[in-house]
Amino acid sequence: MMPHAMDGRRRFADMVRIEAMNGGFIRVDEERRLLQDGMARYNLSLEEARGVLLSTVNDHGFSLQRATESEIRDLIMVQSARSRVRRLSKADFDQAVEMYRAKTKGRVSSEEARIRVKAIMEENDVQPKRAGWVIRSRRWYNSIKAV
Repeated sequence: MMPHAMDGRRRFADMVRIEAMNGGFIRVDEERRLLQDGMARYNLSLEEARGVLLSTVNDHGFSLQRATESEIRDLIMVQSARSRVRRLSKADFDQAVEMYRAKTKGRVSSEEARIRVKAIMEENDVQPKRAGWVIRSRRWYNSIKAV
């Protein structure tokens, strides 16, 4: 491997670390911009840039929004599979929101996490369960604004 290519990869990895400094969480748009910079500034192919990005994220314990949402999608699918019609209870929804916030290292607000989890549910045709003691409704779910 040429020393110049290794230097570009190392510098790109440094750039990824700088981007993740404020919270250790890289959003989808930040990830896309980083990959574009890796290709344009450091002459890396898309596969090389993605490899360096993923390697740096894994080595330093950062998290990617794309990976976080994939994990939350898996959690929601497992939780909703308990019912015949793929419904998610309020407690399971709240658990998915807390997991989303934990995976994003708290960089995402509770409200934003609720919106993202609702969007994941809608993308996967998972319905909310009714909740309440006397009058059971989906108000808890409907009160979350849509994306």
